[in-house]
Amino acid sequence: MNLKQEISDLTVGRALLAAWVFTYHVDLYLNFSAWLGPCAGIVRHGYLGVDGFFILSGLILARVHPELSRAGIHPQLSWESFGTLQPFHPRAWHFWGKRLARIYPLHFVTILLFAAIFGVGIAFGVTPRDPARFSFPAFLENIFLLQGWGFSSHGAWNYPSWSVSAEWAGYLLFPVLWYIISYLDPVVSVAFILSSLTALGLIDVEYMHTLNLAFGSGLMRFFPEFLAGIAAARIVPNYADFLPARVLAVLAVALILIFTSLGSDVLTVAALWLLLFSLTMQADAERPPLIGHIQWLRWLGLLSYAFYMSFALAELLLAQFFRHQGWTPASHSLFFAAGMLAITFAVAVVLHSTVEVPCRRAADRWLDTPTSPLLPIRSK
Repeated sequence: MNLKQEISDLTVGRALLAAWVFTYHVDLYLNFSAWLGPCAGIVRHGYLGVDGFFILSGLILARVHPELSRAGIHPQLSWESFGTLQPFHPRAWHFWGKRLARIYPLHFVTILLFAAIFGVGIAFGVTPRDPARFSFPAFLENIFLLQGWGFSSHGAWNYPSWSVSAEWAGYLLFPVLWYIISYLDPVVSVAFILSSLTALGLIDVEYMHTLNLAFGSGLMRFFPEFLAGIAAARIVPNYADFLPARVLAVLAVALILIFTSLGSDVLTVAALWLLLFSLTMQADAERPPLIGHIQWLRWLGLLSYAFYMSFALAELLLAQFFRHQGWTPASHSLFFAAGMLAITFAVAVVLHSTVEVPCRRAADRWLDTPTSPLLPIRSK
């Protein structure tokens, strides 16, 4: 099948992961999960939606960029001549240009919106609860996408963007990582996936049985999952035609529910990997999508990045409004929850349509033109 073709099930999966993270952050204020009984775990572990994004990122990038694999760059290259590779192949520059164009404009605009809100608040004598969050050094870290590389131990400005910073670190290394993994035999790739999950287990033990690591320690959480996603793309074609993808996907959902109720982050991440792997196999075998045919869910998936990047703006606005009114979120829980959803959704729609989509299209046109210095070299 066409590897460049969108996998609608994974697009819908992005919407569900973003909603999971959003629900977790709302619960931090309202603690409504206390009323959910055995289902509380799925809400309280919503931060693992970010882990799903990390796995998905590696899987999708490897799938849609075969030109960066060993076969795409040097089809006749032997392992002995691996050391002679150019470190910065022109295709890598093309890849980095497109990836930066996909994540940075929206990130930059949200930083400007935070700066505007902070500035207006200061002008009217209203300061945020944590003014240090809006320091100039933190601003520079965010502008240069360094806030998730271990320089800070707390969230600043648009704090969810720490994961975008981690993704950018993965993008920078992706051409090398994918080149190496594409060399591996599929059996070795399976061992590579198991090793990545084992590394997560060790991290989980070291950090008191949680993978809710962000900011200064977020890269430790990111890279094993990103690598597991890349390796998953390597083995999908070998198993897609005979493994029961639909059954495995249903099993993975059940395991996610079970493991979150048991409080096991590592096993939940393993189940997330199985789910994304199963959905990709379903598409690779050219079977009908399991949930991707639902158009409104697919649209939400396309909106997911803007949605994820907008909820902290809604949180800041509502927190300031509640402070001004002398309210607490728990005392007006329905108003707070509805306000978070409405503001986040409205901002996401505006940013998606006026920033994200136009910038992506402009970058695609520029980077794919014959005069572009970043045009990928075609294999002869």
